[in-house]
Amino acid sequence: MSNGAVCAGMDADVIIIGGGMVGLALACALKDSGLHIVVLERAEAQVHYSLGRDCRVSAIVAGNARILDGIGVWKYLQSDASPIRAMRIWDNQEAGGIRFDAGEIDQPAMGYLIENSCTQAAMHRALLASDHVEYLCPVEIDAIEWFDERVQVKLASGRVLNTPLLVGADGGRSWVREQADIGCYQRDYSQKGIVATVRPQRGHRDIACQRFLPTGPLAVLPMSGGLCSIVWSAENSEADRLMAMSNGAFLSALNATFGPVLGEITEAGERAAFPLIARLAHHFVRDRVALVGDAAHCIHPLAGLGVNLGLRDAMVLAQEIVDARRFDEDWGDMSVLSRYRNQRLPDVLSVMGSMEVFHQLFTRDFPGLRELRGLGMRLVGNSGPVKKLLMQNSTGLNLPVPKQIS
Repeated sequence: MSNGAVCAGMDADVIIIGGGMVGLALACALKDSGLHIVVLERAEAQVHYSLGRDCRVSAIVAGNARILDGIGVWKYLQSDASPIRAMRIWDNQEAGGIRFDAGEIDQPAMGYLIENSCTQAAMHRALLASDHVEYLCPVEIDAIEWFDERVQVKLASGRVLNTPLLVGADGGRSWVREQADIGCYQRDYSQKGIVATVRPQRGHRDIACQRFLPTGPLAVLPMSGGLCSIVWSAENSEADRLMAMSNGAFLSALNATFGPVLGEITEAGERAAFPLIARLAHHFVRDRVALVGDAAHCIHPLAGLGVNLGLRDAMVLAQEIVDARRFDEDWGDMSVLSRYRNQRLPDVLSVMGSMEVFHQLFTRDFPGLRELRGLGMRLVGNSGPVKKLLMQNSTGLNLPVPKQIS
């Protein structure tokens, strides 16, 4: 990775602050555009291992797997991707339940479970072949200053970078968002998500399982090697109790809660927990700055769609930048950035709204609500066209998002 062409008077055509999956995806999408991209990352992410696997995983939906292929990442990643060929969902072991199968939408898989560290490593490999991307890590930023036609980023090393566009891809507690004086709406679920790698007695057959509990969902997701990844959302007090348990006690609680779907879960690796907080930035864009991924929006992980929204952000923004360059527009100007915002808001708001409805629907226990949930799942399960449309939308196959940059 080295310097490429830079627009007149600038040190970089785009500066991306944040070298996680979404920031790197944006760099990969722009790597063949001829623009000079600089990625600034404070420190390499620490990997938390559980049974020898990264316990932070993402379910990349089928449509976004096509995106990763289109930006040159999938060829480095597919050997680490565990297909999700079907999904079983049920309501606290009640009568209501539903199964989604990839064959219903003529796809080999609904999505793929991938360790976050593997995705980032594949993106780094894709960027190594580019002469137009500079990746600086570790790096410390002293200040950001906005001017009419540029943003100036001052590094602690003394280097000063000027760019027409700064992109904040630095996570839910975004420093870029704060520096740009962009507030955010916040919804604290008073829950934590517990993640770990586990070994079930029986093979998972590439089927993801999710059980909705009064305190939050428990997802058991298929990994290679006969392992599974769990994401157990629970109220703070219950999550703290589960985290404080011995391995044996935690296994007993997990088996009692999940049931015998995969036989007995015989082993659980080291656990980690993170707070569940939804956020939505008041503005996705302002002059010379755009937010992507968790810097713009964080959602409840019950459907595993957070990083998928971020990947779609990256692709839409990259296409707008490339189009602006083609037509000699200033891609840091609001006239261009508003097009990115307008395309992404419907997708983001619909997913966030759906997650909130699901959360309320499955954590409340009003009289008759349990029966209504069961009836609703049976109706969706038996309504072919509606179910197919729901699957196509949730896997990103129907969404008007570029799968590669043209």
